[in-house]
Amino acid sequence: MNPSLAAARRLRMQGISLVEVMVALTIGLILTLGMVGLMGGNAQNLRITESLSESQENARMAFELIARDVRQARDTSCGPLGNSSVRKIDPADATPDWWEEWWPLRGLAGDEETGAASFGNAIAERVANTQALQLQETEDVALINTFPSTTTVQLKDNTPGFAQNTIIVICDMDNASLHQVTAVAGTTLTIDPAISISDPDNPQFQAARYYAATWYIGNNGRADEGGRSLYRARLDANGNVIQEEILPGVVDMEIRYHTRGEASNDFVEAADLLDPNNATTTKNNWDQINAIELTLVTESTQRNVASPDADADAGLVSQADRRLRRTLTHIIALRNTH
Repeated sequence: MNPSLAAARRLRMQGISLVEVMVALTIGLILTLGMVGLMGGNAQNLRITESLSESQENARMAFELIARDVRQARDTSCGPLGNSSVRKIDPADATPDWWEEWWPLRGLAGDEETGAASFGNAIAERVANTQALQLQETEDVALINTFPSTTTVQLKDNTPGFAQNTIIVICDMDNASLHQVTAVAGTTLTIDPAISISDPDNPQFQAARYYAATWYIGNNGRADEGGRSLYRARLDANGNVIQEEILPGVVDMEIRYHTRGEASNDFVEAADLLDPNNATTTKNNWDQINAIELTLVTESTQRNVASPDADADAGLVSQADRRLRRTLTHIIALRNTH
């Protein structure tokens, strides 16, 4: 036998040495750990990107929805009217509920109660020490043809679809009043309370559906998502107050107010407009507001998104469960000013 062939056969029979196996295992382990680390880093980056996008989108939607109500506030369908020019739904009621009197723009400080949502820990209840914003306006207008009596209104048409229990505003250019529809027969509405005709020669000429809403921070009952959401309490078509969760992850809301005639950067707190000794003065102060500065704080609904070394910046990370946090401010001008 050829000696070289025999040597080659013996080498092949020897296989792989232990050292070669260890080297191969080490290289494989390094490659595997590298791949796992890369995949883990990509997954974490994806969570951060998703959380930032979620916070940004929630803030954008919140600003858009609240701004829509702010811009329309004070509109009676006949024009903007102040608190003293609109009669409440029950003139004899000394303590009307939040929607029963015309207070179209009202900010509530963190310790100020509102009938729209009480403070508490239950779902949809308002979070303590958070501000709220009350807004009122009208929509769905119908022209009035005549007043058969002080408790009946004949419309030119009932295109808005006013039904029993609908709350409406009846107005002219100088006055308005809140009423509840108690019966509908074609284009004729029976209303309560009775209308007080402002001028027999130029009576109120429009009726519009009344819209009242209060925006606030409420408990959503989902602790794993942070537990707070942006809520809206509003008056529905049947005259009932309903509380709706609008956007999760909106955890705080702060509002300042600009008074007509003040410097453009001069905004005040709701407490600055309050006269504890004179409710009329307080309402008149709110009539002077022509813009608001709205600040929203949003947090990601996913927890443990931020890395431990991000704790130094408490403004961007929730310390409790490491959620990403954003604070954004917009200024919104009212369209309807006096």
